[in-house]
Amino acid sequence: MTPDKMKIEVWTDIMCPYCYLGKIHFEKALRQFNHTDELNVVWKAFQLNPDLPDKGNGYPVKEYLVNSAGYPEEGIKSMFENLKKLADEAGVEFNLQNAVAANTHDAHRLIKLASKRGLDSAVLMKLSKAYFEEAKDYSSWDLLISIGKEVGLEEDEIRTMLESDEYSYEIKQDIQEAGNLGFDTVPTFLMDKRQAIVGSEPVELFLEVLNKSYNDWKSRNTEAANPEIIKGKSCSADGTCEI
Repeated sequence: MTPDKMKIEVWTDIMCPYCYLGKIHFEKALRQFNHTDELNVVWKAFQLNPDLPDKGNGYPVKEYLVNSAGYPEEGIKSMFENLKKLADEAGVEFNLQNAVAANTHDAHRLIKLASKRGLDSAVLMKLSKAYFEEAKDYSSWDLLISIGKEVGLEEDEIRTMLESDEYSYEIKQDIQEAGNLGFDTVPTFLMDKRQAIVGSEPVELFLEVLNKSYNDWKSRNTEAANPEIIKGKSCSADGTCEI
């Protein structure tokens, strides 16, 4: 029996620039999709580099790309030029050259907290903007509290969560699930366990895969096989992003 809603699972990390652009493209496609009331979109955590400093102690992303991810200077320049073009096309400001590389664990925990009220997508968008456009340290508790309050969460509940290990297990589960499914790059958009877009793709392709996945979902009741994967620009589990 077909479930009431088609499930779309999205693995993403705040420090992945293609995740921000991919989310923008995906949501533009959703606005053109005729059956959004029959979708259940679930945002899942992924960490490109869990060893980065937290609690507002991040450092310049250029330094991270050279010293930790092993990018040559020319490679960084080429990646930034490509991302600047994609940002212009998406209608967002590009400020990655001044961005901060930091641990995303607490940011993911805030997203999990927000999901209890259906606010996870809004929090993720604000966190991604803070990184990509505003060059803010998304591991800062002050910033996390501010963003949480902006979407309607209470400061006390945010602070209580941050001072505990709440949602850490759920984040670990998300990352393990991605590995079990064979995904080690983000963003990954898995639709009905059958169609996967890995990376940031054009709005038109998102809409095409949405329609195909939806039509397949409506017309069948069999178990999912291995998903068909469409690959675009993404960031991998070793912390490197495609140029």
